[in-house]
Amino acid sequence: MTNPKSYTELLPHLFRQEYAKMTAVLCRHFGLANIEIAEDIASDTFLKASEYWAVHGVPDNPTAWLYTVAANKLKDYFKHRSIFDSRIKDAVTVQAMEIEKILEFDDQIIADSQLAMIFAVCHPTNSTEAQIALALQILGGFSVEEIAKAFLTNRETIKKRLQRARTNLRNNHFQMQDLTANDIQARLDTVLKTLYLLFN
Repeated sequence: MTNPKSYTELLPHLFRQEYAKMTAVLCRHFGLANIEIAEDIASDTFLKASEYWAVHGVPDNPTAWLYTVAANKLKDYFKHRSIFDSRIKDAVTVQAMEIEKILEFDDQIIADSQLAMIFAVCHPTNSTEAQIALALQILGGFSVEEIAKAFLTNRETIKKRLQRARTNLRNNHFQMQDLTANDIQARLDTVLKTLYLLFN
């Protein structure tokens, strides 16, 4: 373990780097219609880190620690929630012994999940602006204020745009799945615009 004080510098960096990745991995199993569950688990994981690391210091492998905690929180979710939405129940058939595989600490799994996520979010049911805004929020971890600056508009406009986009995802039960060549080509321009904004 490192000095307890060092977590205040490391944790914001890890949040930027790993929150979106963790959410993407979770969404491959929950489905985009239930993205809020994935985001809640990821958020709770970082909250746990801030509390635990403040007392005990940063673990030797902080990224692996985060994913282990997320996996444990996922176990608790399925263990303690005896009655849950039938759409989730039908879509997610996860046994306790399989949960470790869901959040396996593997760079390839994370990269594949992020790529699948950005193409799933950039779905033509939403406007191009809404697709990009949602991708920036989910994959980049950008705040509403930051996205509003990127679009040169106000916070309320972006907030409403994101809410509508998320509602569309829930209502249409979008999943992260393999796309046809035509689907990829149709979404590629928006994906590239999103990547440009992510890195700028």
